[in-house]
Parts: sequence; C-alpha cells; structure tokens
Amino acid sequence: MHTCTRSGCGREFDEAANDAMACQYHPGKPVFHEGLKGWSCCKPRVHSFDEFMEIQGCQLGPHSHEPKHKEDPFKADLTKYADVLPASSPQADASGQGAPAAAASAAVPKAEEPAPIDEDPEGVVVAPGTKCKRNGCTAVYESEGRSHQPDQCQFHPGVAVFHEGTKGWSCCAPRATDFDEFMQIRGCTRGRHLFVGTQQEASSLQQNKCRNDFYQTPGTVIVSVYAKKIDRNQSSISFSSDSMHLHLVYEGNKVYDDEIKLNAPVDPDASSFEFLSTKAEIKLVKKTSGPWSALESAVP
Repeated sequence: MHTCTRSGCGREFDEAANDAMACQYHPGKPVFHEGLKGWSCCKPRVHSFDEFMEIQGCQLGPHSHEPKHKEDPFKADLTKYADVLPASSPQADASGQGAPAAAASAAVPKAEEPAPIDEDPEGVVVAPGTKCKRNGCTAVYESEGRSHQPDQCQFHPGVAVFHEGTKGWSCCAPRATDFDEFMQIRGCTRGRHLFVGTQQEASSLQQNKCRNDFYQTPGTVIVSVYAKKIDRNQSSISFSSDSMHLHLVYEGNKVYDDEIKLNAPVDPDASSFEFLSTKAEIKLVKKTSGPWSALESAVP
C-alpha cells in the first residue's frame, strides 16, 4: 500500500485499484491571507485551520506517491522532523531520540497545556472508510481489530500555529517554513485513533437558530443552512412530501432543530443533502416544475 502525496488527499491506496478518478485533491497551493484560508485552485475560504483541512479537493485524478519536492531530497524525507516524540514518551525513550525535540523546545515559548484528549466510546460503530479526526493522522477505519489498537495513532493534540512565516503545532517544538513540510511533521503523541469522539449529552447542547438561503432551477431547490463543523455522526436531515426536518449538531455543543413546511410538494426519495465545512447543502426535487415564490409555506 502507498500513501497518496497529493494535497487534500493523503489516503492509502493500492496501485492495482488506482484509476483516473480515484483521488480528489487540490492541484494548487495553500493561500492564507488576512485571516482567511483556502487553496489557489478553487474559491472556498474559511477562517479556522480545521475548516481549511475539510475543504474538498477540486480536481479528480489518480493517486500519486511521488515526493512533492523531487529537487530537494531533504524536504522529501523530512529527516529533520523525524524525532518529535517528547523525551517522556516510551516511544522516544526506547529509541533514544527524545533529546533533539527537548533541546529545540528551549527555542520556542512553552505551549499551553492541551485540552483533555477525546476518545471514541467503547463499542462505537464506525463506518469503514471514516477518516481519523486527530491532527496529523490520515488513517481510515478498516475494522475494530485493525483500527482501534493502543498507540496506533501518532498525532498532534495541540492546534496549528502560524507565526512570522513559520508553521508548527502548539504541542511540540518543530517549525517549518513550507506548508507541505508542516503537514508532514510527525505527531508528538501516541494513542488510539479517533473516528467518532465522545457523544454530546442532549442536555449539554445549546439550542440555536441557523440562517438559511436558497436558489432554484425549474426542477430543484438548493437550500444552504449555515452551520460550521457539523457533526456528521449526530446530525440528520429527513424529508416528506411537504416538509423537511433538520437536526444539526455543530461547533461541538450547539444544536439546531427545525421543521420547515415547504412552499410546494417535493419528491422525498429523490431529495438529498450534504454536510460541508461551513453549511448543510440540501437539494429538494420539485414534484412539479416551476418557480417557488418562497422556501417556506405561508400556511402554518
């Protein structure tokens, strides 16, 4: 198995199954400007690094495992970032490689203590192909026996830090000047993969109202409901012929529950939705072609 080196992908792949549509990636470069983050090859711009990492690739093609910096082997193998596990970890002590990171930490301010590390609940059901949520990890779920073992995940428990041209993580010392190098800085902590995370108790969720807008074609209505970091495992949208029900859990502890009575009948089986980094996008298929004067029905 190889790991794809295209920006926005990073998945493992089998060369025998690598076809012309296997990889969804960004052919451009990261663009960070005035607090906004995105890619030079497409339009989406977001504020947080987590949202930036969720921007879906804008081009399809085959996976690649070629180094991105063929002209510079030092960048390709990233040997200068190989020893980032802290000296206190068993992995670093066993190899005798904890000292370089510890010495480097004297050159950077001490990071704040990270928040408690989230874990998947016991017995959680994970769909095959689900990507690990931990920073710095690109693993995908295969099975309980192969994907939920102790110390299997090497990740960063901190947050991304971009300062005066350097890029790194708040939890460890290495800093890079190139974005591709930054993305390959090895995690400084080991643990189990995180595919779902702790489920929020209903009583701890804050009820909120989300803004929406829509546009239409003769046969469809496309609705955008604006909510960042939607939890795909806890959120749902369902349809009937004259309404849709939304249950969106987002930004960790917020929830939006609503039933929208629609202006005209739709085909619930043909209608669909998608959770994106900053919104839920809903496609309603009209039963009868024609313009809608509004999204919601005027009749209660």
